[in-house]
Amino acid sequence: MRNSRIFGMLASTAILLGALMMLLSGAPALAQDDPDVIGDLALIKYVCPSDIGDSGVTIPANCADANDPNGADVPVIPVDAPLSFLYRVEYSCPTGAICEPLNPISVTIVDDQLPGTTPSVYGPLVDANTPGQIDPGDVWLYKVRGLAAIDLAQPGLVLPGGGPTQACLGAIDGGGTRPTYVNSAQVSGPSASDPNPAAYCNPVATPTPTPVTPSPTPTPVTPDPTATNTPVTPAATATATNTPIPGPTPTPAPVPIPEPVTVVLFGTGLAALSAALAARKRSGK
Repeated sequence: MRNSRIFGMLASTAILLGALMMLLSGAPALAQDDPDVIGDLALIKYVCPSDIGDSGVTIPANCADANDPNGADVPVIPVDAPLSFLYRVEYSCPTGAICEPLNPISVTIVDDQLPGTTPSVYGPLVDANTPGQIDPGDVWLYKVRGLAAIDLAQPGLVLPGGGPTQACLGAIDGGGTRPTYVNSAQVSGPSASDPNPAAYCNPVATPTPTPVTPSPTPTPVTPDPTATNTPVTPAATATATNTPIPGPTPTPAPVPIPEPVTVVLFGTGLAALSAALAARKRSGK
């Protein structure tokens, strides 16, 4: 009787252990039926000196990672030239976990220099599993396009995310350090990624030459072959005549009047004068 009881207890314990083992062995199957793990998202940002269009499945050749603002791959983009940004998002799953696929539009990207802009889907770079969904191992591209390069040297410029930064030392044009646009982006949902930057700068400004106004070119005069050459009579040359200018009439010097002289005659002189006067009277003179 006592042995029967012991046997019954052992049997019950074995049954309980078996049931527990079955439950434990069935846990992975339950997890496979209802995956709810969100994997890891990693982002790499590219800057493109062009309008990349609305969709694509490759990264255009002129787009650069440019995560080092002094690197040789930083593009030099003229002011107001077309500008686009491309965001490469890779989805991975931790070892031993089963991650659910993501709808591409569920991925949210934020960019510190474009606070009012949400990057949109560009296309799948790698879509190996479920078409149209992001499975672990897939890579999708997102974009912001239709932008224009900013004049980074304009006085008082402050970018939304800070800057411009003095960089662009290794740019291909050899222009050296200058104001540089640096922005950083990251995935914010459904899981967060590490931020990744990209940069560009403008060409080095050159002094504007002072415009030179060319001298007017004289218009050549073509003689009319039908015209009659009429000799031109030279105009008479006026001969200058030296006409004396009358000066003031000189005043004649006054003629001096001699004062009367009284002559006293005596003797013979007196007699002769008297005889002369008498003769003059007789002749009627």
